[in-house]
Amino acid sequence: MNGFENLTLIEYEPLFILIITSIACALIGSFLVLRKLSMVADAISHSVLLGIVLAFFITNDSSSPYLIFGASLFGVITVFSIEMLSNTGLVKNDDAVGIVFPLFFSIAVILITKYARNMPFDTDTVLMGEVIMAPLKRITVLGISMPKSLFQMGIMLVINVVFIITFFKELKVTTFDQQFATIAGFSSTVLFYMLMTLSSFTTVIAFSAVGAILVISFLIAPSASAYLISKDLKAMLIVSCLYAVLNSVLGYLLAMKLNVSMSGMVAVVAGITFFMTFLFNRDGLITSEILRVKNKKLLKTQLFVMHIGNHLEEKNRLEHLGVDTIKDNLNWSQEEVDRQVTILKKRGMLEINEKLKTYSLTNRGIQEFEEIKKSYGM
Repeated sequence: MNGFENLTLIEYEPLFILIITSIACALIGSFLVLRKLSMVADAISHSVLLGIVLAFFITNDSSSPYLIFGASLFGVITVFSIEMLSNTGLVKNDDAVGIVFPLFFSIAVILITKYARNMPFDTDTVLMGEVIMAPLKRITVLGISMPKSLFQMGIMLVINVVFIITFFKELKVTTFDQQFATIAGFSSTVLFYMLMTLSSFTTVIAFSAVGAILVISFLIAPSASAYLISKDLKAMLIVSCLYAVLNSVLGYLLAMKLNVSMSGMVAVVAGITFFMTFLFNRDGLITSEILRVKNKKLLKTQLFVMHIGNHLEEKNRLEHLGVDTIKDNLNWSQEEVDRQVTILKKRGMLEINEKLKTYSLTNRGIQEFEEIKKSYGM
C-alpha cells in the first residue's frame, strides 16, 4: 500500500513543480508586464543559457550552485547590456533586445553543440525542459525526499513573495509613476536591477526543469491575462497566480492524456487562456461586440417607447402611433416594428387599441418611459 501511495505521489510531482514554478514566475512577471519589459524577460530566459554553459565549463559540475549564480549574473549582464545600448539613443530598446539576446543565446547553442558530449543537456532540453524527469533528481530536506527542482523553486517562490511584500509600495510607485518616485526619493534604478536579478534567478532555477519556452510563458502569459481583467495591482497579482495554476493543471492533464511534452502543452494552454481572456473579458473583442449589438437593440427598444410616450397625449395619435403608420414615423421596416412590439408585449409595456388601431403604453410602459427620460436628462 505504501509503495502504491509513493508511486502516486511521484506521478504528481511534475505537477507540483509546474504549479510552484508558475506562481513564482507569475509574481515577478506581473511587474515585467506592467513595466513593458516582456521582451527583456524573453532575452533573460535565453541569455542565461550562456551563463549556465560558462559556469559549467569552470566547475565541470552540473549540480554546482555556481551555475545558478553564474547564470543569474549573466541575466543581469544581459539587462545591463540592453539598457546601455538603448540609453545611447542610437538604438531603440526593442532593437537592443533583438541584438543582445540572439547573440548570447547563439553562442551558448554553439558551445552546447560543440561540447555536447561533456555537458548534461542539449538544445532540445534547453528549449522544452524535462519536467517529467525532474522527480529523478532528488534531495532530502528534514528527512523528506523531494525533487530538487521542487525544493529550489519553493525557495525561489518564498524569496519572490518576501521581496514583493517588503517593497510593494516602492514597486507600485516606480512601476506606475517613475517621475513621482524620483521626486519622493525612491531609487527606481536599484529596484529595477533588484527585480531583474530576481527575474534572472527565477528563470535560471526554472530553466533546467521546464526549459526556456515555458519560462517565458509563465513569466508573461498569466500576467498579461490578469492585466486584461484587473488594473488593481494586488488583484492582478492574485489573478495572475490563479491563471498560472490553471495553465499548469490543464497542461499537465492534457500532456498526460495525449502523451506529449508537458512544457509545450502548458505553454499552449497559457496561450489559449490568454486569447480566451482577450476575446471574452469585460472589454474583450467578442464581449465588446456582443455588448454593442445588445446596446443597439436596447436603444431601439427605448426609442420605440420614447416615440409612443411622446405622442400619447396628442389628438392626431393615429398619424404617429397608428399600427400602419408608426413605421413611417420611425423610418423603420415593418419587421423591426413587429420585433419591438413583440419585445414590449412580453414585458407588459405595450398594448394595442383595437378600435383605433394605435399603440399605447401600459402603466408599466409609462414607468419605463419616465425612467428613460430621467436617464437621458429629459
